[in-house]
Parts: sequence; structure tokens; C-alpha cells
Amino acid sequence: MRSTRLGRSTKLLPAALFTFLLSLLTLPAATGQVNILTNKMDNARTGQNSNEALLTPARVNSTQFGKLLAIDVDGYVSAQPLYMSALAINGGTHNVVFVATEHNSVYALDADTGAQLWKVNLGPSVPVSVEGCPNVTAVTEIGILSTPVIDPVSNTIYLTSKTYVNGDASHSLHALDITTGAEKLGGPVTVSGAIGSLNFTPLTQKQRPGLLLSNGMLYLGYGSNGCDFNARGWLFAYNPANLQQVAVMTTQPDNSYGSSIWQGGVGPAADSAGNIYFSTANGDFNYSLMDLGDSVLKVSMDGGTLNVLDYFTPFDQAAKAASDQDLGSGGVTLLPPQAGSSTPNLLVTSSKDGALYLINTDNLGGYNPVDNSQIVQHTPSALGGRLFGSPLYWNNTVFLLAHQDYIRSFSLSVDGNGQSSLAPLAQTSLKLTNNALPVISANGNTNGIVWIVQTVSSIPQLSAYDAVSLGQLYNSSINPSRDALGTTNPHFATPTLANGKLYAGTQTQLVVYGLLPEINANGGDNQTAVAGTKLPNPISVLAVDPYTGKPLSGVNVTFDDGGKQGTFSSPTAVSDSNGQASTMYTLPATPQTLTITASSSASTTASFTEQGTAIPGVAALSVVSGGKQVGIVGTTLPLPLVIKAKDAAGKAFPGASISFSDGLGGTFSPNPAITGSTGLANTTYTLPTVAKTIAVAVSTGSLLVHPTEQAKPDSAATMKIIQGNNQTAHPNNKLPKTLIVAVTDKYGNGLPGLTLTFSDNNAGGVFSTLNPLTNSLGRVTYTYTTPPRKGTVTITATYSTVAPAVFTETVN
Repeated sequence: MRSTRLGRSTKLLPAALFTFLLSLLTLPAATGQVNILTNKMDNARTGQNSNEALLTPARVNSTQFGKLLAIDVDGYVSAQPLYMSALAINGGTHNVVFVATEHNSVYALDADTGAQLWKVNLGPSVPVSVEGCPNVTAVTEIGILSTPVIDPVSNTIYLTSKTYVNGDASHSLHALDITTGAEKLGGPVTVSGAIGSLNFTPLTQKQRPGLLLSNGMLYLGYGSNGCDFNARGWLFAYNPANLQQVAVMTTQPDNSYGSSIWQGGVGPAADSAGNIYFSTANGDFNYSLMDLGDSVLKVSMDGGTLNVLDYFTPFDQAAKAASDQDLGSGGVTLLPPQAGSSTPNLLVTSSKDGALYLINTDNLGGYNPVDNSQIVQHTPSALGGRLFGSPLYWNNTVFLLAHQDYIRSFSLSVDGNGQSSLAPLAQTSLKLTNNALPVISANGNTNGIVWIVQTVSSIPQLSAYDAVSLGQLYNSSINPSRDALGTTNPHFATPTLANGKLYAGTQTQLVVYGLLPEINANGGDNQTAVAGTKLPNPISVLAVDPYTGKPLSGVNVTFDDGGKQGTFSSPTAVSDSNGQASTMYTLPATPQTLTITASSSASTTASFTEQGTAIPGVAALSVVSGGKQVGIVGTTLPLPLVIKAKDAAGKAFPGASISFSDGLGGTFSPNPAITGSTGLANTTYTLPTVAKTIAVAVSTGSLLVHPTEQAKPDSAATMKIIQGNNQTAHPNNKLPKTLIVAVTDKYGNGLPGLTLTFSDNNAGGVFSTLNPLTNSLGRVTYTYTTPPRKGTVTITATYSTVAPAVFTETVN
């Protein structure tokens, strides 16, 4: 263990207060409410909000879930939005989402309406072009890059900004009042540091990792601009009570650059004791000199000094650094204590080469030049690409999404020997082109959903996956006119989920997704009326807010019958103060069952099933043509079956619904058929596979007629023995039983009138007849007298190309 310079003592807030503060980062603020106050939801960086009761796999689909709001902001939203529920602000109580942009602006927005509560700008941002690495960040300016952190006790949001004034870049730490946006605690303060002859260089350094507030201390991690030009890893500690710098350390004191702290934007993690964990990027490794490239570090604040308590460095660190496969692209996730494990306290991380590392936080393992056997588990190439950001954890499962790879889940378990391990569990069906970091919502150990913003063919999309099966539940591209995410999203941007809504930052907006307003059937379903007449009751819907259950007024509802040619008294209606909207409907002239939908541009859809019946008054049915036809089983008769309906006066009756049935599995098209203006209804008849004379049942109401059709067997397909095989008799005696064979078509129908040929293959026996005809069942029955000699006789019955029937008889 070695301390790094420089450290300064200062008076800190009581540790008990910040232990309480840490707990507030993940616990619900009130019943049904939750606060998201830090990057990746909690200081363990698990990425999970396990207090989400509204968004369930059953409700997250393109029918019930979609885009609710798109709020314009003045720049790229790289930082994860933060959320506070029931905040007293602007003279009222609001759920508030805090958004920071690369244009150095901070917004406090009503999380439900999008109304701006306050906005501040913290100075001119830095053009990417002057940083010397314009093609890495996918943004045009650098302002607020990292995710802020909120102290709910003091109502303070802490964040850093990068500004550019008169050709000079600088980094500032701000403490803003979350109710007004005003600077507090004497802020802002300029971030600077020196260790020996090394000086912090603002232009080439980026403060990408989310801020960490832990155990009475505020931590800022720094790395390079993405090209490693004259930049190194720095960690700063500040007193959040007065913004005084307490300590600073570097992870690469003996080289011109390297060991950046960036982690794909994920902030350092912290355990309950206040120990800090993070990984470093490409750089030299020499622990004796505190050159800590490609390593996982455990750091503590002790007496005003940042101390490296422990570390893990992969055996192939030098190769990683040489090939830009840095460990520091993947952040560190602390896992809950594993009961029954010999190493209960674990962290998990990955790297650009897709390796998976499960590490004991009580003993990180140091450096083994041969292999990584000193850690709990090392799985090379566990992923199919580069991991950016930290793994996710939920319900004894670790989730990872490498760039252009599948979302993969790994089961975390402890075996009978107390050994912890991760084993592959599931993965998505398709690879994802992601440039943002996934998060998880769940309700305790149920209803887990993995959320990710990705770009497919240059189009940003929001996707949701069932956390157990990793099957896709939702994608915003399914309904792009309603749900499109919009403009390009920044690298490694992370959405936030809170209280049934998701907040995603893009190039110019904060986009809010959630449960769509519900349009529910409220009356008029399952009605029946005569075709061409008005339904007796109105079609009525109720518009409801899915979050409160309260009626919604002012919702524009459109009614549609799918082109069935019925008419609405008004095809559109606006919900009233009770959330109700309705219309009257006149059925089309043709009797039928139809579906009416009621929908709004961004809502669920209500469906109604209605029945239009035939006009009463059919007095007689008759067969006009198409009866007494003959066809092969399973084929369609050549002529349609034509039926006429008449009223009591003998006149043609239009609009009657005529039904057809044969009770044998034949089919009619259409069925029912509707009589036209001449009272005629036509249908084509496909015969069943049963050969017989068929009485077709044609009916409307209580009227019934029976045209007949003839179904003939198909061609011979099978000959089979019915009786007489394997008999025994003395020479010159009749076999005890007659020999019976049957010839059938492919459906089992017997074929009559076929001439069969029998032979005992010259054995010398005598048949009652050699060339019998099949009967109406397709069968032939004959007797056989055995030859004078003992032995086995083979008798063959043949017809055309059908496989013969072979009897084997014994003469003794």
C-alpha cells in the first residue's frame, strides 16, 4: 500500500450524515415514489431501479407504452438525467428531472409535463476542435460531460463544467440549489491540482465519470480527451459542505500520459465503509512507482490523503495497453454480499477485449505475471465486443452489453464449496449497435426489464428486453411516427427510469417515454341490430391517466370500423370532464360481425365487437343449381351451389345470411353467403374426404333445404389384408377362414368394381375365383384349397400398381 501525494486536511461533514445520504440514493422517497440521485442509480453502480411497480413486461409494448414528451434543450445530453420526486419548487410540489448539457446548461424540468422550472448556463463550452481529438466523443462541444450527483438533505446538485474563455480551458466544480439553480457554498471553484512537478492540464483532461458522493466526501475522476494527449488519470476529493479540495491523486505519475479514469462515463463505486473502486485505462504499470495502468483500484480517504489500499492488474496488462484493449473502458460494479461464499464481497468488471473479471473486494489480488488465477474468476472473451460502462446487476444476475454484441446475462451463484462464480444464462436474439449504457427496472425480484438506447442505421432507438429471457418487449422503431427517439444520442449516455417513466437524452432533447393514456371501452360493446340500421346504444370510451387512474379530459378520440362502410354520427370526439367520449354507429347494409376501434394519437386502443343481422322475413329457400354433382373426395365441385331466398310474397329477398354444412368436414366458400339483390347466394363446395352421397344442410333461421352431392373415392392407393393370413390346413383342404382383402384410396375409402388377381405362385392350390371384383366397400372375399404337398404357401393379391397384399399359409 502506498499513499499518493497531495493530501490536505479539512473539516468534513459527520460520517453518519453521509451514510444516511447514501441510503437515500436508492430508497423510495415516498410510497410509490423513487429518487435517482446518482449515476447508474446507486453508489454500487448496479444500474438497477428495483422500486419500479408500473413498468412491467406485460405493459411495456408498442400498444401500451410509447413516447410521451420531447423537451428541447440547448445541447447534447451526455450526462444521465437525475430525478427527485415530490420536490417543493417554484411554489408547488413537482416531480423533477435534472438535465445537464454539453452546452454547459442545467435544466430543472417538471418530469410529468416537461415545464421548465429553472435553467442556468455555466459559461461557454469548449469546442471539440481545440481539444485535438474531434472524432472520439461524437459531440461538437464539451461542457457538462459527467453525471452530477444530488444531496437530498441539503437540496444540492454537484456537477462539473468545462469552459473556454479567451483561449483558456478550465474545469469548475459547482454546487447548485436544486430548487432555484443558484450557486451555493461559495461555488463555483476551479478544479486544479499538482503532485510534485506534475500539473493538472485542463484542456486535454475530461471529467467523464459520474460524480461520487460517499461517506462525507465528493469525488471527481478525470482522464484524457480520448486520444491520450498529455493527459493522465486524476482523482480529486472535495468537501461537499464548502467545496474545499481535500486531496488529489494521479494514477500515472511517471509517464507523460496514461491510466485515465473514464469507465465509459460510469462514476467510481463506493462500499458502505466509504472505500472507492474504479478501473484505469491504458498506461504504464509499475506499482512501486504508482503507475497504475489497466488496473482496478481500491482507494480510501485517510487523514486527508487518498490511499491505494489494494489493486488488481491483469497479467496481460502490457499487451492491453499496446493494443488499446484497456480495462478502464469498463466500470466497476459492486455486488451484494453473497451468503455462504468464501468470498462474499465481490465486484465485477470487463474490458475492451471482452474479458470478464469477478474479484474479491477484500483482496483484489494484485498482479500475477503468469495468469489471473489470483482473482475469483477470469473468463476471457466472455463478450463479443468492447464493454463501455459498468455491468448491470439484478436478482443474482449480471448483465453486460459490449459494443455491437448481444446483451448477455450471467447467473451469479455460490457452489457447495463456497466458491462464487458467474455462468452464462441468456442473451438477446440479435446483436445491438449500442453507444449508450443500459439500465434495469424491476419491482423487487420481479418484472425485470433491461433498457438500452442504441443507434441502428444512424437512427437512435429505445429498446426494452425482458430481464429473464432477454426477449425484446419494445422498440421505438415499431411506431416511428409516434415514438421516434429523434436526433443522435451521445456516446455512453444513460437513460433514467423513475416512477413509471424513462428519460433519455439526445443531441437536442430530453425524450420521455411511459405508459400511454388508456382508452377503455365504457359502453356499447357486443350490440346486435339489423344490418343497415343504427345500433341501439352509443359506442362510448373512457380516457384514463394510467399513472393516477383519473379521467382525462380533452383527449381526441377517433372511431373506425376498418372500412366496413358503416357510418358514425361523428368519427371523432373529445373526452369531456369525466373522460368520456362517444358516437352513434349505423351498421353497413350487409349482415356481418365487425370490429370498431377507438384510439388517440398517443394512447392505447379500445375495441368493440358488433353484429349486423339479416333483415327478417325470409319465407322460403330453394336450390337453383349446383345440386346432384359428382366429384372426387377432397376436391371442389365444378359448379357453385346456388340458393335462392324468397319472402312470403315469393319475391327475391336480399341481405339474407345463408349457412352451409355437410357434417363431414367439407368446406364452403363463402360461409355464410349473403343473398344479393336477386335473392341469390352462391358458394363453392370442397367435398370432404369421405366417399358417400351427401345431404348438404342449407339454412337461414329455421328454414332448411338439403341439396345432395356425390363424393366418389380417389384412385387406388392401398391394398390391405382384412382376414385370413397365417392359417394352417392339411393338404387338399380348404383354409378355415376365407381370405379377404380391401383396396382403398389415400383417405381409406373402399373402391368398388376393381378386378383383383390372385396367385399362389404355382403352389398347386385352388382359388374359389382368380379374378374377383371388389364390392361396395372395396373388398374381395374368396376361399382357398391347399395343394397336395406340405409346406409354406405364399398367396399374392394384386391390382395395378398398388403394393400387393401377401398371405402366408402353412400346409401340414
